[in-house]
Amino acid sequence: MHTPYDENGDEIDAKYSIEIVRDGFDLIIESQGGSTGGRPPRNTGYARALVLHLRRMAELGMILDDLQVASTEAMKRPEKERKIRPDGYTLPLELAAASDFEKFRLAIGRASAAFGRKKDSGGNPTKKLRLRMRWSDASTMSANSIAIMLANSVSTEKPTADRKELAERVERARKRIRGRKAAPPRGQDTVPRTSTISDRYIRDPEVIAWVLEEAAGKCEHCRCPAPFKRVDGEPFLEVHHVRPLGEGGPDTTENAAACCPNCHRRLHFDPAKESLRLKLIASVKRLKDFPHKA
Repeated sequence: MHTPYDENGDEIDAKYSIEIVRDGFDLIIESQGGSTGGRPPRNTGYARALVLHLRRMAELGMILDDLQVASTEAMKRPEKERKIRPDGYTLPLELAAASDFEKFRLAIGRASAAFGRKKDSGGNPTKKLRLRMRWSDASTMSANSIAIMLANSVSTEKPTADRKELAERVERARKRIRGRKAAPPRGQDTVPRTSTISDRYIRDPEVIAWVLEEAAGKCEHCRCPAPFKRVDGEPFLEVHHVRPLGEGGPDTTENAAACCPNCHRRLHFDPAKESLRLKLIASVKRLKDFPHKA
């Protein structure tokens, strides 16, 4: 059994399972039940999870081929007698065409309630269901992989060309999936390009060249040799402004150090970056502690 998560990464009380079938898979959604005999209610998020599953499967281009009640009593009947048909919808149905998934969910509930309804009974709109989905990609996936995929948002954070926005979206996505299994995102087979006009600092190549030569192939922060050589045979180091240009630091040799990529990232993003900055200044005689300028 698996449990779905909403767009914020919060668990929904609604168990489900997956069975692989020809041309696709069956999504089996467990029924909702109230508290009985001292037992707590079960699958209280049934309705919310059903809408979520329908929306996610629609985003992946799936087709609902068949819909059946899968309760204990229903399973005693022949398969053709277990089928239900939501009023206003024709199967097979491309889920993307449904658009209003709450409306579709209510139609499924009414059809479920009418199934096996007894006299003077309103019927149960939250019975155990079996949704037979047609999806060609299922042939390359296991039942567990599909279940994990449906448990999580198909796509929450949208691609962006803005570096700052990308970093923020990456952090949100990591928080959403941290600590639980998440299906690999589909990504982009064809990556779009965009042309932008942005402000960039005009760097002095003489300063960069001098600092790299002064470092002689060793990181001025960790003192280790450059991690690899470029195609031209030169050691690969990056020139870091000890006081960032965005904070008013100058583009001079007194404010620039040659660093390996790892140290360069640490000097920008390590929580202790200020102490690392001061340590670098103390270890390289030419460097000066330029003030931060707003």
